[in-house]
Amino acid sequence: MPELPEVQTVVNSLNPKLKNLEIIDFKLIWKNALHNIDLKNFVKKTLNKKIFDIFRFSKYIVFKLEDGFILCHLRMTGSLFLRKTAPESLKHVSAFFILSNKKYLIFEDVRKFGGFKFLPNLNKIRLKYGIDPTSKGFNLKWLEKNILSKSRQMKHLLFDQSFIAGLGNIYIDEILWKTKIHPQRLSNSLDKENLSKILTATKNILYKSIKHHGTTIKDFKYDQMRTGTYRYNLKAYGRDGRKCKRCEDKIVKIKVASRGTHLCPTCQKI
Repeated sequence: MPELPEVQTVVNSLNPKLKNLEIIDFKLIWKNALHNIDLKNFVKKTLNKKIFDIFRFSKYIVFKLEDGFILCHLRMTGSLFLRKTAPESLKHVSAFFILSNKKYLIFEDVRKFGGFKFLPNLNKIRLKYGIDPTSKGFNLKWLEKNILSKSRQMKHLLFDQSFIAGLGNIYIDEILWKTKIHPQRLSNSLDKENLSKILTATKNILYKSIKHHGTTIKDFKYDQMRTGTYRYNLKAYGRDGRKCKRCEDKIVKIKVASRGTHLCPTCQKI
């Protein structure tokens, strides 16, 4: 599933191309691609509306219109990209928009889990999600207050979108490997030095991945169907059975928080 850097990559690609354009038409191919609204009302609220801005909220791509917001979630296999022509095949296309510059914004989704919501404002959805790890508020003071006060396994805690929004399996494994913290270590057992390392690692890894247009393991694609290259920088995720790049012990894969979890048993002692 695309995580924060992959979603930010899509936003960075689309924003300069779509900002100030109008939505002229919308074609729904897969009926379940609209998640909280029917087609008639979605068309009523979005057609002939200008796109004022495109930004990321958690793992959502958000289109700010004149009087509401379109939210797109890529889920497992979604791709949102711009084309000069209509899609040649509708096999994997869930929906597409026609814009005022006569170009097509196409949403492809092989597994059909992704799609769109329309919200009049973002007030309620903001209450469901935690702090953005790229924000200024995500700092050492916040970590001390919010991590040390909880007794939860670190992988499970970092996965909780109501706690920190946007992280997923790939980047949590990378952050914990970088900080030498075992995924099952309890959050209230950490010290200030651990928290400082988490802060630095999280910011550095996310920004570096955004710079490399995200991580493509299998499905993630963006602008003109290019893929992210951060996969060449991974130190733990997907490297089970291979040597740790720090101590040369072998990376192992275990189950934590119901997810396959990659770690070095020598570097990341519980």
